[in-house]
Amino acid sequence: MCFYSRYVLFDTPGQVEVFTWSASGTIITEALAQKFPTVILFVIDTVRSQNPTTFMSNMLYACSIVYKYKIPMIVALNKSDVIDPTFAIEWMQDSEVFEAAINKDPTYMACLNQSLTSALDIFYQDLPVVSISSKTGNGFDKLIEAIHTAAKDYEENYRPEVERINRQAQEGNLNKKINNLALNEDSIPELDESLANSNMDDDLITFGPKKSTDL
Repeated sequence: MCFYSRYVLFDTPGQVEVFTWSASGTIITEALAQKFPTVILFVIDTVRSQNPTTFMSNMLYACSIVYKYKIPMIVALNKSDVIDPTFAIEWMQDSEVFEAAINKDPTYMACLNQSLTSALDIFYQDLPVVSISSKTGNGFDKLIEAIHTAAKDYEENYRPEVERINRQAQEGNLNKKINNLALNEDSIPELDESLANSNMDDDLITFGPKKSTDL
C-alpha cells in the first residue's frame, strides 16, 4: 500500500486474474467502492506488449475487470523509459492500425484478434490511457490528473449506481423479513383454533388418583 498526497494506492496481490476472480478480491474491491471513490489502475508492461497478441490479451483482461467491478479504470503503459508506447496508444485509438499489425502475424491467433478488434472499439472510446515510467517518474503528473478525473467520474456516475444496488439489496432484505413475519402471523390463528378444539383435561398429565368433582 502506498500513500500519494490524498490518494491511497493498493497493489493487489498475485496475478491479475487470480485477484479479479477470487472471492477475496471481490470483497476487497466492493468494500472500498462502497465507501470511497475507487479507481482501478491497470498497469501494462509496454515492452512485452509489442506483440499484437500479447497486447490483445492485456486488453481483454482490462475489459473483463471493468465489466466485473463496474468502476472507473485507467490503463497505464509502463516502461516508457525503455520503449515509446505511442504504438500501443495508436492501436487503441485506431483499429485499422492495429489490424495492420495483426496482419503481419500468420498464426491462427491473428484471425481471433481481428474478430476481437471491432468488439473492443467501443471499450476503448472511454478508457483513459497514460504513458508512465515507474523508474524515472515520467508521466506521473498526468497519471495523478487522470486519477483525479476518474474519481470525479466515480462520484457523478458510478456512486449513484452503487447506492441504487445497495438500496435494492436493503429493500429485498426488508421484504423478506416482512414476508417471514406475515407467514408467522398466518400460522397463529391455526394454532389458536387447534387449542380451542382440544380438551385441556385430556391433555393434562396428572399424578395420583383423580379427584371427583361431582357433588
